[in-house]
Amino acid sequence: MLDRLFVSLTVMAQTICFLGFVSIALADYEVTDVTDGCSISGSVKFIGDVPEPEMLILDKDLHVCGTMTRPSNKLIIDENTRGIENAVVYIEGVTSGKGFKEKWHFVLNQIACEFTPHVQVVPANSTLEIRNRDPMAHNVHAYPVRNTTFNVSIPSRGTPRVKYFTREEKIKVRCDRHRWMSAWIVVRDDPYYCLTGEDGAFEITNIPPGDYKVSVWHEAFSPEGAAVQTHDVKLAPNRQVELDFKLSLN
Repeated sequence: MLDRLFVSLTVMAQTICFLGFVSIALADYEVTDVTDGCSISGSVKFIGDVPEPEMLILDKDLHVCGTMTRPSNKLIIDENTRGIENAVVYIEGVTSGKGFKEKWHFVLNQIACEFTPHVQVVPANSTLEIRNRDPMAHNVHAYPVRNTTFNVSIPSRGTPRVKYFTREEKIKVRCDRHRWMSAWIVVRDDPYYCLTGEDGAFEITNIPPGDYKVSVWHEAFSPEGAAVQTHDVKLAPNRQVELDFKLSLN
């Protein structure tokens, strides 16, 4: 019954920018009223010569997976704006502020031998439902450091597996049956983050006034999970700040 309920839920997990107020608090974060709230918006852009897309080699189950090669989702750069997709921009060390707007149930699917979405951000203590829509089994192997490691097999269109993450970190996920498949799950303790879309833009709103460090992470520039770049930002009451991150592979 519980599995059928989970399957019926849908989650939009693209360009996640917590903008609302739900009174759910984590152990290290307190939901409070924000007065004179501020915002930070901008973009994450690539500088330098844009590299050719990395090509993945598919060596099995091509009747489901498709062609023998496909572009990797590791680094996606918009040709017009040079914006970088799937970068996570977050404010470090926020202990109190706005509530969580998003549902506390998220989905990681496997479609045509690819994890979807490739990167998503989830609040600590939310649920992640892992699905398999392909007509064959997949294996989902997560490599956390602070959370519990898991390595599960999901049969063809079988019952989804549900996992929980209680601690903040960036977690690499792979399929051991199809070695080219990978994804990232970024666990955050507070709602002050945003996942960039195709144009590399982001916006984080309703921030309490104060002095902050704002960081960006992206797997192509920091596969170990550390922040790629950090800026110090001072937010006076009701202030709106523009902030751009410029990343390079050199």
